[in-house]
Amino acid sequence: MLGGCDNKIGQCNALIEVINKEQGPLKSASGSDPAALKKLADTLDNVAKKVEGVELKDEKLVGFRDDYASMAKELGKASRDTASALESNDPQKAAEAAKAMKGFGPRESTLVDNINNYCRGTS
Repeated sequence: MLGGCDNKIGQCNALIEVINKEQGPLKSASGSDPAALKKLADTLDNVAKKVEGVELKDEKLVGFRDDYASMAKELGKASRDTASALESNDPQKAAEAAKAMKGFGPRESTLVDNINNYCRGTS
């Protein structure tokens, strides 16, 4: 299948473009304001929907897309959990939820690196 190369490049570009446009909220995911955390959670739900909306045929890219969308949803849930813990004045739950949120930064970076490497043909 010789024509697959251009198709892969186009699919890579489509996925990378959406992720680049939407990754701001993932980079700034932190804070101690429950209202801001709830807003962040809604934004992350939107990010997941936009990423899931990228049509792909390449199975590896589909996996990356689904992983990224899943990560955005999980971070949205962690944001809501942090907001709830802060609102209920439960410092232990708030600390656990905030710690969970911090773990998404490295996960997001690794996933983006994997996508970029695959799209460059280095994975």
